[in-house]
Amino acid sequence: MKVLSLAFRNILRNKRRTFLTLSAIISGVASIVILGGFIEFTFQGLREQTIRTQLGHIQIYQKGYIDHGVADPAKYLIKEPKKVESILQEMPEVSSVTRRLSLSGLISNGNKTMSAKVTGIIPEQEEEFSAFETVLDGQQLDESTPNGGVIGMELAKALNAKIGDYLMIMTNTLDGAINVVDFELVGIAQTGSQEYDSVFVKLPLTVVQNALETKAVEKIMVILDETENLHIVLSKLPGALGKTNMLLEYRSWKDMAIFYHKVVEMYGGLFNVIKVIIATIVLFSIVNTMTMAVFERTREIGTLRAIGTPGLDIMKMFITEGFLLGVIGGILGLIVGICLAFGINFSGGIDIPPPPGMSRGYLSFILIVPSVLLYAFLLTIVVSVLSSIYPAWKASRIEIVEALAFI
Repeated sequence: MKVLSLAFRNILRNKRRTFLTLSAIISGVASIVILGGFIEFTFQGLREQTIRTQLGHIQIYQKGYIDHGVADPAKYLIKEPKKVESILQEMPEVSSVTRRLSLSGLISNGNKTMSAKVTGIIPEQEEEFSAFETVLDGQQLDESTPNGGVIGMELAKALNAKIGDYLMIMTNTLDGAINVVDFELVGIAQTGSQEYDSVFVKLPLTVVQNALETKAVEKIMVILDETENLHIVLSKLPGALGKTNMLLEYRSWKDMAIFYHKVVEMYGGLFNVIKVIIATIVLFSIVNTMTMAVFERTREIGTLRAIGTPGLDIMKMFITEGFLLGVIGGILGLIVGICLAFGINFSGGIDIPPPPGMSRGYLSFILIVPSVLLYAFLLTIVVSVLSSIYPAWKASRIEIVEALAFI
């Protein structure tokens, strides 16, 4: 306790230098809090968009579909999807279940033909799977549009298609024959991904089944009440699917979201670089402060050594001063960072322009992430202590005679 009290008084000796050092620490900690909260918000938004527009939390297939379904889709379709859905809906963590059947083909308005990825859906079960879609014109599919369709914004531009136009889909049936179905365009939507918006078409499931001449479905998609409950459902799923007496397999969104994982890796690497830069700034700030303190207090150190104070105690005193600088700067940095985060959020967030490959920007907010707060605080303390070791060691090695003669 005596060492802490003495160290605290020592760091207040030169208030200007201490203020500058604390300012560097506070700025670094606040930067980590803000940037970490921004990145976490970006991850959550991209994750939920990926889940609720394309993948769902879990996809269930006929066994063998993942490895061989592309080459021979007719052999790996689910013929009794209702049996699977009824069992899944018994799980309290499951919010919504729907079935899908997709095909690749050509879409035409009679004048122009484009490639398309068509997905057959059940409109009344689709609400949670379209949460991140924005209908720019017209409406989403519902029970009143049994022969309607929704296409992506970029695809609509390429076809110069308007609401009320009739479009044709040309594809091969499961037996290999050519088939054509037409539909009325009832909606033009935007998901945010330019690549996806340039090919996606949504039709009622029955229309896609007629195009492929089948009553089966390709997959069953599951949305959970909370993404954090994924591990709970995955642990229950083998037993639940076993009750169907069907050979099934499944994948979670984590196994399919390649783009999401690449973004996480990129942002994670960027965040790590910034943390290293901040740690380096704090390191040199405290090294400079402690080195100057040793220089200014050389005669004092010599006096302490002359009255019998061990070198180890001198070293402890300076390391404690560095530790206190880290603790004080860390606490103040967290307070400043949290206040800035609340200020940004209450002012309406940060308007982010469209990233590469996306057709729309988004409004970003700063999340207060406990793990980021803890990391920033501990990083500051560790760096502060480490940066104090060399000046403290140097102070403990000063010769008594030289120190007392120092002017």
